[in-house]
Amino acid sequence: MAVFAGAIAFALVRTGALSSGGDDATDGGSGSPSVIVVTDPPSASPSAEPTESPAPGTPVTTPLDVPIMMYHIIGPPDRPANDALAVSTDDFAAQMSYLDCAGYTPITMQRLFDAFDGKSALPEKPIILTFDDDWAGQYTYGFPVLQQHGFVGSFAIATGFVEGGGPYMTWAQIEEISNAGMEIMSHTVNHIDLGTNSDATDIDELTTSKADLEAHIGHPVYYFVYPSGEPFRSGSEERQAAVLQMLSDTGYRGALLDDNGYGNEDPARPYELSRVRVSGGEDVYTFAGSIYGESPDALGCQ
Repeated sequence: MAVFAGAIAFALVRTGALSSGGDDATDGGSGSPSVIVVTDPPSASPSAEPTESPAPGTPVTTPLDVPIMMYHIIGPPDRPANDALAVSTDDFAAQMSYLDCAGYTPITMQRLFDAFDGKSALPEKPIILTFDDDWAGQYTYGFPVLQQHGFVGSFAIATGFVEGGGPYMTWAQIEEISNAGMEIMSHTVNHIDLGTNSDATDIDELTTSKADLEAHIGHPVYYFVYPSGEPFRSGSEERQAAVLQMLSDTGYRGALLDDNGYGNEDPARPYELSRVRVSGGEDVYTFAGSIYGESPDALGCQ
């Protein structure tokens, strides 16, 4: 399989950690995103061949090649200063059309963990589409496009943002997307930094968010997304280990980072799964390159 050359050099916008209650839009509170140009592929280079998924009944012991994409705002920017996180409706539609044309199958976190456990095999070209912070545009602009392609997405909800004022989804909308087959994950209550708050605060945020989500969607919530990637951006190893234990103790099975890492999701590290950030202004060629996909032109994808 020919791999798109854009994978070798493409611009990724990475942003820094937020203070409690914010979103992932600014670097160190400056309001200006920083740009990191990646000139080499990740050290663990993905295979150009489809994921080798073991037969059902065989637990996975080695990493699986499953890119997990990270979106924030979809549609016209809710806040112009944050447009690095705002993927336009046209770009999002083009990215989803590319995935469809190129033969990718979006799956949920639950299906990935079922594969880890040997309960089911993965499709030939799996990918996970995640959406952070319950922005209203994810419902208004993103959800219909996912449905158009028969795709599933995984939405990380900061429950304190819901109906709290501002451009966020309502509980009715969250329940609607859940009932339509979208996966709901926890993103704490107030989007706090788990690396700098007390154990009691962290545990309360983890348990309250999980309980509120479960009460509204009617089934368990097992997966978590670290707000601003903390404590895995700037926290100590000791704090990271403490948070991993809290997640396990509060009933979560897995968690997602925001480290711009490609695929190779390791079942031995279920609370440290990598994601690929999708930035505003990212055209379909850069998008394809970020997942080591074939060129849209080579596939005839328009």
